[in-house]
Order: sequence, then structure tokens, then C-alpha cells
Amino acid sequence: LYRVLGAESHFLGDGIRRAYETKFSKPPQYAFSNDALISRRQILQAACETLADPTSRREYNQGLVDDAILTQIPFDKVPGALCVLQEAGEQELVLEIGQGLLRERLPKTFKQDVVLAMALAFVDFSRDAMALPQPDFIAACEMLERALKLLQEEGATSLAPDLQTQIDETLEEITPHCVLELLALPLDDERREEGLLGVRNILWAVGGGGAAAIAGGYTREDFMNEAFLHMTAAEQVELFVATPSNIPAESFEAYGVALALVAQAFVGKKPHLIQDADNLFQQLQQTKVEIDFALERGLCALLVGELDECRSWLGLDTDNSPYRNPSIIEFIMENALPGLCKLLETWLVFPRFRDTKETSFKLGDYYDDPTVLRYLERLESPLAAAAAIVKIGAVQASVINALKKVFPASVQIMCAGVVIGLVTLVGLKFLPPKMDARVAEALVRKWQSIKSQAFGPDHCLGRLHEVLDGEMLKVWTDRAAEIAERGWSYDYILEDLNIDSVTISQNGQRAVVETTLTESTPQHDASTYTTRYEMPGWKIVEGS
Repeated sequence: LYRVLGAESHFLGDGIRRAYETKFSKPPQYAFSNDALISRRQILQAACETLADPTSRREYNQGLVDDAILTQIPFDKVPGALCVLQEAGEQELVLEIGQGLLRERLPKTFKQDVVLAMALAFVDFSRDAMALPQPDFIAACEMLERALKLLQEEGATSLAPDLQTQIDETLEEITPHCVLELLALPLDDERREEGLLGVRNILWAVGGGGAAAIAGGYTREDFMNEAFLHMTAAEQVELFVATPSNIPAESFEAYGVALALVAQAFVGKKPHLIQDADNLFQQLQQTKVEIDFALERGLCALLVGELDECRSWLGLDTDNSPYRNPSIIEFIMENALPGLCKLLETWLVFPRFRDTKETSFKLGDYYDDPTVLRYLERLESPLAAAAAIVKIGAVQASVINALKKVFPASVQIMCAGVVIGLVTLVGLKFLPPKMDARVAEALVRKWQSIKSQAFGPDHCLGRLHEVLDGEMLKVWTDRAAEIAERGWSYDYILEDLNIDSVTISQNGQRAVVETTLTESTPQHDASTYTTRYEMPGWKIVEGS
């Protein structure tokens, strides 16, 4: 009775009566029936009368000491009793009694009162789970879902609509946290399947032109990155493949899945997946102008033994390659052939994936696999595979023996020092450069990006020399400087680009590229034009 009134055992009679008045003046927030409310008031009155009178209170207190208190409640007063017990925090008792009652044939109003009391008990359990120092989102969601199901199935759609709305809104807010908790469970926990399904429900609900923000304080990108930390590489790829076609993949998503494919290929010894990863990196190259993804594509090429491709993507063909990264080149040249291998091993670290983040990888483990070796044997340029096996450290004898069979013309083994001799990267630096439509497109895109920066509000002129030379550099530098001096700016936006033709001179040192571009600025509508660029040494010196 003390708990029913919200009173303490040391309260005097006036304190008991004030507790009763406070309780009575605040009826339940949600719509219990009039019969339930009358029963609730009668129970509160009985509690007040018992505890406010010294004699009955003394007898009641002695009963508590002797554990001999049994309060008889007439059956028609049970809904009011459940309401009172729920308000007093006796959730387990409410659910125990309520579940027994729902197995009986009850009058409609009586049943709805029981259902409402039970639903509120589930909501109370949810609040308790959320109030923990480390909130238990899984338990909170489970309790709210049970409350909502109970209201909709055992009650009626019209029963406590405000409560149902509140539950829906709370579920929407905490479900992303719950999904992340489910994903973080051990991989063999069956409940993780609920988390994987929850990821799809959340991401696909905001896809297809929907909101970029997700409830719970997450952006779509933040939620995906957090979810990916708790997912295996295979789970990430499966999610990507299953995504409906009307929901375009974001760049960060495609990049993560490309890395997941590399992880799957490496761990599962499935080198054919490297090509799928490279295809995604290629798509990213075509959409993300400010990032060339050359390192990723170069190392993908190396993993499948395509040395020419690797050399081109890392900018080893020419000092003027648009993909040439001085820090990477310096690292490779200083460390010679093992440098490239070490670069690849360093890149093959997969902290993004649940099943690989604690694992240390060595290339020898990959190339020592018969499936990988058979795959590489069918390729025309197997040198990179041999190069990748030159790890810093020992090379397994089985790997060396396999290499003798696969690459007899390219590999010489010196058993004493376990040295693999083949074309070194220092030599690769002086091989003739190559120009094709892919390289041309990358150069033009890079030029358009740098032009946008030079003529934009920040007036970044310092990068023009990266893609322009000679008269072209002078003209565009003067134009950009004049625009900056006048305080103007043009935010060029490249909307489309197609390479129409690439003509290479006989000595391979000069290229003429014709391209059709569509660009716009906030001040002007999109315009399409065709340009011819002359590129000696892989910089643009003339455009018309």
C-alpha cells in the first residue's frame, strides 16, 4: 500500500493523505476505461484509509513483518488494480497476471484495460533498459515492440493511439542503435540476423532519393560506416549486391565494398574477386574527380599479376603521369622490389571488417594457395605475382617450388639467400610511357577539377602547373588571377565528359585528345562543347 500511494513508511497521517491526494490528482496519462479509473480510485482510497488510521496501520505493518498480507480484489476491480500496480513499478506482476487473464474470455473493455496496463509495463521495462549506465538498446527495442504488438493485436488500433504513436517514434529513434548492438554480438549469435535485416530496412528506407539523415543522430554515411565495423566482408558485399537498383550507391559505400571484395579475395583465396573490386574502383574514378584511386587500382593489378597495369597506375612509366604520387614512388624506389611488396602488404590491412580486423596478413599466404597460382598461371603478365611473393622475411619453400613451375622464365631462385631476381622497379621507371583513353580522361578530369578550384571562391591557382604547361599555363593563370583580383568567382561543375579520340605521335611522346564536355556554373546553365587538347609530356600545352 505504501508503494501504491507513493508514500514512505515513516510518513505520518497527514503525509499519507497528501500522498493520496497527489496520486489521485494525476490520473493515468492513457485512456483506461471509466470502470478501471473508478476501481483505481477505490484502491487508492482504501490504501489511504488503512495507512492514515493508526490502528489499521499498526495491524498492516505487523502483517508486513509477518509476511501475512493478502489483499482480496474483486474480479471486476482487477483492471484498476493492474493500473495501480503498473504505476507503483510492479511491472513483472502486471505482466504475470495480465498474461493469465488474456487466456480467458474477457469482456471487451475489461480486456482493453488489461492490455493497456501490460503495454505500459513493457514501456516501463524499456525505459529501465535505456536508463542503464550503458543503455541496453536491444532490450529496449524488444520491450517496445512487444508493447506495440500487444496493443495492435490484443487491443485495437483505436486503443491508446497517443501511446502507439509515442512507441513508434521512440522505436524509430533507437532502432539504429539497436541494430548496431545486434551486429556487435558474436558472429555465431543467431540474433545478428535481426541486425543484418535491420541494416537493410534502415538504409533502403532512406535510399532512392530519401532523406540523407537517419534517426538516432546518424547521417546515412555515419550509420553505414559504424555498421560496417561490425560486419564481415562477405556481409558487406551481400548487402551491396542486394540493394535495390533504385537506390544508387554512395561513393563511400562503393569504396568500402571494393575493399571488402579484396578482403574476400585474399582471405578466401579467390583472385577473380579482385577484378570485381577493380571495376568498382574504376566506377569511382569516373565519378569522384578529386580522387584518382590509382593506388587502389595499381595494387589490385599487382594482386592478379598484371605488372604493366600496376606500373601504369602507380605512375612508374613517366615522371609526368597524372597518377604519380611522389611519396609512394620514393617509398618504392628506396626499397626496390620488396618496397612494392611491402606497400601491398601495408595496404592489405582490413580493420573495416569484423572477420579480418584482428588478423595479420602476409602475401605468401595468398600466393601459396594452389587456386591462386592456377589463376595467375593463365595470365599473360605473371611477373607481378612473383614480385609480390618477395616478402620482407622468409619465403616458404612451397611457394618457391610453385613459382619455379609457374614462372620458369621469369624467376631465378638462389637458395642460400632466397632471392628472387626479375625486372626491378628501378628498371620499370625507364620503360616507355603509355597513353590511352583512360589516361586521357583522367588528365582532362583533373584539369577540370583544378580549373574549378582556380576560378572558385578560394582562387587556388597553385595547382594549375600540375596539368598545364607553356602558353596554356600562362593564359589560364592570367585569367584566374584577373578573376581573383576583381573579386569574382565561377564554380565550374563538370556534368559530363566523353573522350572522342586519342592520337599518339610515333615516338609516343605527344598526344592529341579530343573530348566533349558539359559543364555549368551557378550563374549559367549547362553548356556542351568539344575541345582539342595537345599533351606533350602528359601536360596540356594547348587547347582549342
